[in-house]
Amino acid sequence: MPRICRLAGLAIGSSLVIAACGGGGSDSVSPSGPPSIERNLLPATADSTVTTSTEANVVINPVPSVAAAHKLFVFLPGTDGVPDMYRFILRSGASRGYHAIGLNYQNGPAPVGLICAISTDPNCFWNVRREIITGQDTSSDISVALPNAIVTRLSKALTYLSQNSAAEGWAEYLVNGAVDWSKVVVAGHSQGGGHAGVIAKLVTVSRACYFSSPPDWDPAGKPAPWETISQASATSPVVQFGLAGLQDPSVPYSQLSVIWQGLGLVGPAVSIDGNTSFRGSHVLTTNAQPATMTGVGEPFHGLTVRDLYTPVTSSGIPVFDAAWAYLCFP
Repeated sequence: MPRICRLAGLAIGSSLVIAACGGGGSDSVSPSGPPSIERNLLPATADSTVTTSTEANVVINPVPSVAAAHKLFVFLPGTDGVPDMYRFILRSGASRGYHAIGLNYQNGPAPVGLICAISTDPNCFWNVRREIITGQDTSSDISVALPNAIVTRLSKALTYLSQNSAAEGWAEYLVNGAVDWSKVVVAGHSQGGGHAGVIAKLVTVSRACYFSSPPDWDPAGKPAPWETISQASATSPVVQFGLAGLQDPSVPYSQLSVIWQGLGLVGPAVSIDGNTSFRGSHVLTTNAQPATMTGVGEPFHGLTVRDLYTPVTSSGIPVFDAAWAYLCFP
């Protein structure tokens, strides 16, 4: 595989050109297609009917000097988070030949867990998440209009990109204007990881990656009903993976390990600390320290994937880059 300068780039206006370093070897390819450019795409630019969560999506087309993956990486931020907080992992995907979108969506102000803690609906987590994802009226505990739903925003963003940046290949992920989920690697942090899990239940995705998530813990002291094998899944557990921080107080590993077991993720748990061989496990953990203990948000909850807290090497490469590749970019 070529050696990748994952965070190297040349600024061009408000965009960033992501650079790759050729490393030789049988997997090297000659540069083809347009350069990989990191852009902000306002939801309202793709769809003027958007009314909430108007901060920009982050979109990156693949680095052309690596083999094209022909896969779309979609990352969903945690509660009150925006894609700008998760650029490292988007760049990691683009550097490996993936189209990457950090998607903004209606994810605040109340976490799904707080909504469902006071709800009388026994399937609150499932119904609230489906409304956030689809925009259909599946829950009386939340109101999400169709233009603000995850599926709508993703399809509109892809349509806009396919029309305005056609040479970059975004149209590959649309079929008759709808998302081709079979080519999507869906991932998320915290609340976003819960949505990724429900999407994997609803449709067949290429892969699902969970960072400090899914977080749904029923008030009765057990995983939410949708997080069990009794809830049918369109996506096999064979292509679902998770990374947890062992010191995370927001989604304790004692709970998350039970949730992952219910979803069918294959263990045993393997630590990524000082380790790049994960022995086929779908359950990865870290006991690392956050890059900083300051800022808005919980450092130990965010360190698995959020830029502010993810530890980096002296050259600026995320320490977890190899683990991210294993989880999401095979």
